[in-house]
Amino acid sequence: MTEDELLTTALHDKHVALEAKMGDEAGWEMPLSYGGALEEAAEVRRRAGIFDVSHSGRIRIRGDGALELLERACTADVARQEDNTTRPTLLCNEQGGILDLCRLIRLENFWVLVTSPLCRQKILQHLQALAEECNAKVDDQTFKTTMLNVCGPEAPPILEAVLPFSVSDLAEGAVKFGSLMVARYIAERVNFGGQWAVAVAIPNMVASQAWRFITQKAGSHAIAPAGMVAADVLRIEAGLHRYGHELNETLDPTTAGLQELVDFDHDFLGAEAVRRSSQKPPQRRLVGLVGTDSENPTSPASIPTAGSVVYDPEGHELGVVTSGTFSPSLDRPIALAYVSTPYDAEAASAVSVAIADRRWAAAIRPLPF
Repeated sequence: MTEDELLTTALHDKHVALEAKMGDEAGWEMPLSYGGALEEAAEVRRRAGIFDVSHSGRIRIRGDGALELLERACTADVARQEDNTTRPTLLCNEQGGILDLCRLIRLENFWVLVTSPLCRQKILQHLQALAEECNAKVDDQTFKTTMLNVCGPEAPPILEAVLPFSVSDLAEGAVKFGSLMVARYIAERVNFGGQWAVAVAIPNMVASQAWRFITQKAGSHAIAPAGMVAADVLRIEAGLHRYGHELNETLDPTTAGLQELVDFDHDFLGAEAVRRSSQKPPQRRLVGLVGTDSENPTSPASIPTAGSVVYDPEGHELGVVTSGTFSPSLDRPIALAYVSTPYDAEAASAVSVAIADRRWAAAIRPLPF
């Protein structure tokens, strides 16, 4: 996709005005960093940060057949989900492969499925096809709304001081839905990169005002923006999956280690295949890798990238890296990788990863780091 074809969020001009480094994220021109991604990630861990995540899909499902559609599409026990809650769920194909890892918001009169940026169009078409069999309406709200994530240990008191409604008392998975003047909002209490976070969806017409106030006009309560690279650093440190890296349509929930998101007692699309795969031990598992080289640990040449091959101490191919970064929390390069399950991580945790023309020494660690 060329630069001219990239989609933009309602806050694009704000990011450019802040001289953010912009780049392609799943077909959107998004702020990669505002000067220093590692510093941004460290600031979120220390205090708080705000992310524009409007490139995540927001698909609304309504009508008498909405529950029937979502029961068919989602691995979660949708029927028992209460109003004003959000929960993670998988969507699978008929072969049991993962179509996406989403958040499903249930409100009194409609549902919203928050998709991975990479999967929005695919999931929209998937739901629209299923809606033809039900009395349900599916429409894409992504381009009409802006979604912001505010996260970090100091985010609750900061948001209490700047928002006209309370969010610090929200339990994880709780949702507030309401209106401020003419602007409707949906506020979800979520986990973002292993941190306390609130994701807020608001109409585009008030997005610039909200962003400017929170980042510039809130005085001592102002929150610095962070970009997509910092978000990925936080995600990898927390050992969380990202579609296109740790997840794709060839992986089933058990192999991905996400079987807790599956209600095996209801008949969702791909249920039989998912049940079969859950009845046998997975051949691969997702693990963390921490660099053990002491020479130039911050060099880009020391950071494993997706697709890098992992080897055991005898030089046998063990698996493949799915994501890699430098961790400011550990002050070391880290990675996520799928490795063969027969490998005994307790007995022989030392591995190596092929990076260019050298081998990166690492140790297997359980997740999260």
